[in-house]
Amino acid sequence: MTLSDSYATGFDEDVPSELTNQCPRCGGLVTTNVIETSCEDCDLVIDEQQTNHRPEFA
Repeated sequence: MTLSDSYATGFDEDVPSELTNQCPRCGGLVTTNVIETSCEDCDLVIDEQQTNHRPEFA
């Protein structure tokens, strides 16, 4: 199998995904940026990136 074969057979656009771009509250458009996933219509925050501000010890 070549690398191009894995791209051709590794992703199926017709398979439904759990991640949709429809808001569970209002049915509006959901967008994702670096900080959060939220609805553009009702501003519901669906997922948020947590930042760890604690120092990292070796």
